[in-house]
Amino acid sequence: MKKIKEYFITTIILLAGLLLIELTIRIINSDMENYDLEMWKYAIELKQRDPVIGHIHKSNKKAILQNVEIKLNSLGMRSEEPDPLRKKILFIGSSISLGWGVKKESTYVGIFENEIETNNLNYQVLNGSVGNYNTFRYVENFLHNQKSLNPDIIVINYFINDAEILPMGSNNWLLKNSALAASLNIAFKRITARSGNNLKEYYNSLYDPKAEGFKNMYNSLRKLSEYSLQHKIKIYFVIIPDIHFLENYPFSPIHQKMGKLATKLNFEVIDLYSALEGIPFDKLQITPGDSHPNSYGHKLMSKKLINEILPDLK
Repeated sequence: MKKIKEYFITTIILLAGLLLIELTIRIINSDMENYDLEMWKYAIELKQRDPVIGHIHKSNKKAILQNVEIKLNSLGMRSEEPDPLRKKILFIGSSISLGWGVKKESTYVGIFENEIETNNLNYQVLNGSVGNYNTFRYVENFLHNQKSLNPDIIVINYFINDAEILPMGSNNWLLKNSALAASLNIAFKRITARSGNNLKEYYNSLYDPKAEGFKNMYNSLRKLSEYSLQHKIKIYFVIIPDIHFLENYPFSPIHQKMGKLATKLNFEVIDLYSALEGIPFDKLQITPGDSHPNSYGHKLMSKKLINEILPDLK
C-alpha cells in the first residue's frame, strides 16, 4: 500500500511538472517569435488532413501566426471570395507564395494583385498556396479542389525543394495538442537537420532523373500541362531561389534545368533569382530560425513578376 501511494505521489508530481513546462512554453511563445511553434500552430488552426494530398487548408478560418493574420476564404485560399464576373489568375505553391510571416498586402501575390486593380484589369488574383506543399501536392490540390474556378492563368511558384517527397504527416494526438511534445520533436529535427553543405548536396540529389521525387514532380507538372492545354489555360512557371545562398548562388544549374523542363511543357518561365541576387540572408530573413523572405524580399520579387506578366495582360 505504501509503494502504491509513493507511485501515485510521484506520478502526480511528474504530471504537474510536465503541465508547468507546457504552460511555460506557451507563455514564452506568446510573443509569436518562435518560427517552429508558429508553424505547429498553423497546422492545428488552419490545416486539415486529406487522404490524397496529406493536408489542405480549412475553409473560412483565420489565425494570427508569427504576428500576422492569415485569413482563408471558403475555398481555403488567402484571398477574397471568387468573383464569377472576373477572369481568374490563380497562384499555386507552398509557404513562400502563401506569404508566411508577411501581411497579405505586402506579399508578392498581394502586391501583384494591387497592381492589377490599379490598372483596372478584369482579372481577380487568387492565392491557392498552402504551406508544406511540394509540386505533387499543389498540382493535386488544384485538380481536386480548385479547378472549378476555371482560371485563365495559373502561376506555379516553384521552390527548389518542391521535388522532394513529403511524409503524409502524423495524426499523433500528443504532437497536435502539446507544445512540449512539439518542441521536443522540433529539437530532435534540429539536431538531425542538414548543415549548409549537406543541404546543397541534398538539393542536388533531388534532381537526379532517377530519384522518385523528381519523377513525381515531373509527372505532376506534365499532368497540369496537359490539363492546361485542354482548357486553354496559360501557365507561368516562377522559380524561387533559396535566400540562404544569394551572395554566391550554387543552384543556377538546377534553375536552368527546371527552366528547360518547364519550357518543354509549354510554361512561360520567370526566374526570380535576378530580383534577389547578391542580397545577404539577414536582410531578407523575417525572424531568426525562419527561412522565408520578409516583406522587402516580397517587394523585390513582385517587381519582377509585374514586369514579366502585366504587359501580357494588357
